[in-house]
Amino acid sequence: MQFFVKIDLSMLPNLKVENLSCVRSEKAIFKNLNFEVLPGRNIEIIGSNGSGKTTLLRTLLGLINKEEGTINWLDEDNNLKEYRTFDCFYQGHQMGIKNMLTVFENLKLTHNAKGMNEQDINKCLERVGLYRINEMASDLSVGQKKRISIARWLLKDFKIYFIDEPFSALDDPASDLIKEIINELNQKGSSFVITGHRSSNINATLIEI
Repeated sequence: MQFFVKIDLSMLPNLKVENLSCVRSEKAIFKNLNFEVLPGRNIEIIGSNGSGKTTLLRTLLGLINKEEGTINWLDEDNNLKEYRTFDCFYQGHQMGIKNMLTVFENLKLTHNAKGMNEQDINKCLERVGLYRINEMASDLSVGQKKRISIARWLLKDFKIYFIDEPFSALDDPASDLIKEIINELNQKGSSFVITGHRSSNINATLIEI
């Protein structure tokens, strides 16, 4: 007789970090970090300037070598592997907005927009409150440019979004917009690993470094 056990995939971490440490110039940037990124759940990394938040994000993605510990990714067979098994979205401090391009062109020329039609790209811009798509980016405020960077999250569904300080220098409406979009993507099973100086009050597990 055979028995089949149904696995709840929502309880399997897409990313599992154990005893992770990073040292630079004989100084521990962070040490013995342990956490899991479950589908539809978020991690918020809190710390002051220079505490190692960005270094941690880049270490998770393999852009910086770790000193100790393991970083394991869930593969298609639901096994944890030491190499990244799926695409992730990473957005650093720099928004990468080109002033000589229009709002639409800034999104259209993003790698993740490849193959998308104009209507779908416009929907992403409209979702973040950008309707004057032919306006030059040079004429936008910092907050409006930030909205273009947020629209990039919507071009393609990723399992995990790694976003460095998404709430930095934003007014309340823009912050509320980010929280709404994070919640919408959480409902689809996507997770966020974000950094900040203080809690943004999203539904997340806090890690202080």
